[in-house]
Formats: sequence, structure tokens, C-alpha cells
Amino acid sequence: MTIKIANDNNRNTGNNLADQPLSNTQFNNIAPNNAIEKDTSNTDPDSPVPDNIAPNNVTEENTSNTELDSLAPDNIALNNAIEEKTSNTQSNNPVSENNNKNNNNKDNPEQLRRLVMVTGDKGGVGKSTFARGLAQTYIDNAVNFVGLDADNSNPHLIRFYEKAANIHRLDISNSDKLDEFVDNLKELVYPKSKESGKNQEEKSLILLETPSQFLPNLKILITEMGFLDVVNNKCKMRVTIVVVISTIIDCITQLLELYSFCGDRVDYVIVKNSFYGETEQFTFYDNSQKVKEMEQQVKATGHDFTSINMPKLAKKSYDYLDVKNLTFRQGLEQDEYPSVFGRVLSWMNNFKGQIKQKKDLFGIEKMLSE
Repeated sequence: MTIKIANDNNRNTGNNLADQPLSNTQFNNIAPNNAIEKDTSNTDPDSPVPDNIAPNNVTEENTSNTELDSLAPDNIALNNAIEEKTSNTQSNNPVSENNNKNNNNKDNPEQLRRLVMVTGDKGGVGKSTFARGLAQTYIDNAVNFVGLDADNSNPHLIRFYEKAANIHRLDISNSDKLDEFVDNLKELVYPKSKESGKNQEEKSLILLETPSQFLPNLKILITEMGFLDVVNNKCKMRVTIVVVISTIIDCITQLLELYSFCGDRVDYVIVKNSFYGETEQFTFYDNSQKVKEMEQQVKATGHDFTSINMPKLAKKSYDYLDVKNLTFRQGLEQDEYPSVFGRVLSWMNNFKGQIKQKKDLFGIEKMLSE
């Protein structure tokens, strides 16, 4: 097995997370970690700290993108048009063949066997923040998962959650590494004891954070290496692709390019990052006829296509967690700044509320709050 837990210079040296719902948090002092130099390559840009965090969708207006609202997205010619897929509407994998008949998790337990890929090819859209929030959601709801951090330039899952969960560093930067990943994927899902050779507890949920600018390699994975067939047939898993977007049109262009080679063989969750604007400011996404066609084609094959919102976390609180290398749970357990506790609590509650709407797509059978 070549996927190994890596030693990271920025690893968190604080206490491990308590696996418990947010409402039952116990507040203990956490000795401040040594401050690190903040990595700004893939974090949210600076913005004023709002007075309040409103539930789910309310956020400050990003003035740099307000001009986009007045443009008509359908009048912009996108380079990557959606091709009609009339002859290939059915997936080639056995997991998805029965989806049109029944989409109930109890009748189709394979629905909860998931590879959740968190993507966002445009750097700085909030991909790593979402992956961290999802990892915290899994931990707080006692969901067993394996995390793979392929963002080697900014490994947030490793940096924040290596001690709190089963997180591995993954190198898929070139073709040889892609082959290695595919070869080891089944072993990761169905591990065997090195001593006895017997099967150990299988893994039914993998969280994979991809690096930025990963679309070309992902295309190779899917079109040249049969990656979706490996996941569907060899690992007996469905694939959820999470695409984190901002308000700019480049995100829509990249989404359409992603669909051009993933097609209707995966489930899609589009995450509107509220850091970049209120819900109504995502006009390029909401008004795109090509996105609407994409949604219809995906749903016609029994897969899902949905959108959720990621709430905004105030800059002071975000930066505090970043500098201290704290998980979201540890942000609640620290006593230094009550304001950080309040904002992180609100953010996590709102974040989990969004995940709950489509929990099956994230491999969650039941939230502990239910």
C-alpha cells in the first residue's frame, strides 16, 4: 500500500477532536499552538468582518464582482459546450443501473458507499474550506471515512485534520502517480492485514480533496484510465463530485468542461460559496441554459444534480483557526476569543444544515441531530 500518512511541518499539535455533536461541546482551554506563516494560496481573500453571521445564505456583498450581475450569461459564448448525450444516457456501472427505479437508501444501500471528490479548479474558491467542514461534519456525526489530501501545495486536510481523522497524503501530480492511485484504490477500500492476509473492515466512504487546476489530470483519469468504472465496479461505490464555485463565469466554464468527460455517470453537488456574494449574485450559474440542460440530462439517468450554499465565516475567525492550525471543533473549545466560538458555532450549524439536505450524496445515513 503506497498511500501513506505524511508528516507535515504544519501539522496541528492541539488536542484531538471530541466526537460529539456541536450542541454538547465542552469548553476546555487549549494551549495555543505555535503560529505559522499563513498560506494564502488557496484561502479566502481579505474582506471586512461582518457584524453577524446570518443563517445559510446571507453574506456581505463582494463589490469586486457586482458588475457580473448586470451581464447576461446566455450572451457569452462558452468555449466548452455541452454535447448532446442521447446515445449514452445510461451508465455502464452496475451500481447506478437501478437508480431510476428506486432512489431510496434503505432499498439501495450501495447509495451510501461513496467516493466524494471535492473540486474547484479555480484557485481560492473555498474548496479546502468546504473539505474541512465536511470532514468535521463526518467526525461530529460518527461517520467512518478515509480522507485523501491531494492538494500538495496547500494540504488543508492534512494540516488541520491529520490527528483528528484517518487522513492520508496523496500524490496524483503525474500519469505514473495516477496509475498508482487507481491500483491502490481497491486495497484502500478493502484492506487486508499484512500479518494474516485476512480482510479487515472495509471502507465505504472516501473523501478526496483534489488540487487546483486538476481538470486535465481528472480528464486523463476518467477518459484514459476508466476511473469511474474502477470505482463503480471494483470498489462498488458511487461517485459524488462536489464543485465549489464563486460568482464569476470561469467557474461555469470549468463546470461544463468537467461534465464533458464525466457526463451523467456521477452525482453532482454545486457549492455556492457565500463569501463571494449573496445567493442572488450567482447569476451566471442560475441563468445558464447549458447548466439547466446538464441538470436535466444527469437526473434523467437517475443520478442527482443539486446545489447548496456554503456560509461565510468572518475573516477574524477564519484567520485565527488558520494561524493556530485549529480544527473547527477546536475553534469551539478555545477560550481566548468568545467571538471566534460564536462565529464558528454559527458557521458549523449552518454548514451542517446544508449538508443534511443531501446527506446521502455525502455518504451519511443519519445525522446525530435527527
